[in-house]
Amino acid sequence: MKVYKKLYQKNEEGLFYEVFELPEGMDVPNGDYTTVAPPASLKYPKWDFDYGTGWVEDKDSVLADLSAENATLKERLELSEAALIELATLYYSEGA
Repeated sequence: MKVYKKLYQKNEEGLFYEVFELPEGMDVPNGDYTTVAPPASLKYPKWDFDYGTGWVEDKDSVLADLSAENATLKERLELSEAALIELATLYYSEGA
């Protein structure tokens, strides 16, 4: 059976949990361990220690991911705009 150790900080892999295999029937330690897997719908699962509601999305990781994606999209937009201006300049310089 899979057992998940709930972590307060990210590990080296960037996860807030570690996975262990225990033989069936063996008792799961209380406290920082659970047999409840993080939902596949969560991109950055983190155990909610404050309210004990279970797995939640790590908002800091989501914000960092969205900021990086936003920066990439901004760079691509600037490159596209520059290419369009260059294309328009070439088009009009040919006397069209």
